[in-house]
Amino acid sequence: MWQILRHNPRAFYWSLGLHLIFALLLFVSIKFLGEPTEAGQKPRVVEASILGDQAMEEMVSDFRAEQARRAADQKPQAAEPPPTPPAPAQVADAEASAREADLEAEQQAQREDAEAERRAEAEAQRQADLEAQREAEQEAQRQAELAAQEAAAEARRQSELAARREAESQARRAAELAAQQRAAEAARRQAAEAQRLAEAEARRQAEARARRQAEEERQAAEAAREAAEAQRKAEAEARRMASERERIRKEMEQQAADQERQRQARLAAERQTEAARKREAEAARQRQLQAEADQLAAEEEQRLAEEESLKRLEEEARLLDAEDTQRIAMAEARRTRESDALSSAASEQISREVDRYIPVIRDRVRQFWVRPPALGRDMTAVVSLRLIPGGDVVPNSVRVVRGSGNNVFDQSVIAAVYNASPIPVPSGPAFERFREFDLQFTP
Repeated sequence: MWQILRHNPRAFYWSLGLHLIFALLLFVSIKFLGEPTEAGQKPRVVEASILGDQAMEEMVSDFRAEQARRAADQKPQAAEPPPTPPAPAQVADAEASAREADLEAEQQAQREDAEAERRAEAEAQRQADLEAQREAEQEAQRQAELAAQEAAAEARRQSELAARREAESQARRAAELAAQQRAAEAARRQAAEAQRLAEAEARRQAEARARRQAEEERQAAEAAREAAEAQRKAEAEARRMASERERIRKEMEQQAADQERQRQARLAAERQTEAARKREAEAARQRQLQAEADQLAAEEEQRLAEEESLKRLEEEARLLDAEDTQRIAMAEARRTRESDALSSAASEQISREVDRYIPVIRDRVRQFWVRPPALGRDMTAVVSLRLIPGGDVVPNSVRVVRGSGNNVFDQSVIAAVYNASPIPVPSGPAFERFREFDLQFTP
């Protein structure tokens, strides 16, 4: 609260005045003594309302007029002659009516007392409101005087501050003018220096242009020499690759010939083994026949008996020869099948290796392919390319075998193949399939 008083006394005084007004209203509106209530009766609810002076005077005049009217009504009844004594029933009715009239009169008196009390309370409330209003007006006037004093002090302070700012502004303008003069002098000196530097820079740039032109001419000559050297190297590399391909072809042919000679040698050795075995069998058979012939010559008398045995032996020999021939044929067929199986197995292995690398090569090219604008997704191009061991693409070897119908797409595929070099390829005999092959490319 004290901080509010120091920083904003006007708000403090207004708050204090409003709190005093609320306290006064609360004090005036409290009813200290309540009306006594008869036993068995419910307390009456009194409705109070604040009335002005004119309403209060009107109510008082109405009350006086009502009192006068009642007095006037009672006087003629007193002047009349006494009536005839009523009957007992009439007396009982009259007494009941009198009691009701007395009760009604008592209730009317209580209502009038309550009305008078309400009027008194309303008048007290009005006086309290007027007093609070006068105090609020006095407080507002005092606050206005304080605000005027504060405004005057603030105006004096603002005028002093403005004067001080004006003096500072004049001093600052004088300093700025002097600084501008110094800056102008410095600018003139800088302009002269800049002109001198510009002339020197122009001479330097002219010399640099001359040197750059000479350097460009030297670089152009060097580039031409490098291009010629690169072309020479490419041609030499192409010749080397052709000789390398021819050498590999001859080596494969020599290897195939060596394998064939080895197979023929194995077959010849087997045939010689079979022939030796046959000769041995034939010699044994001849020896056996010779022994039988000697035995037949020695024992003529047993010739007939031995003929059957001889025939049987001859039949067995024929069967042995047939079996030997069949065995030799089966061994030859088995060796042929084994050789063919080895060749087919090697070929199948190479084919599997090739089939495994084709998707890898296609993915490699797809990584370096740049989609041309406004291009559909259902295009396919087949390009032919030549590779050297290691996967490098031979320069100027990529060409379109089957185009897609869109030249831009075909050229983008060729560029992707060159950019993808070196391309992943297998080593050994499987590489021969990739020296020159066709690649089908689809986005």
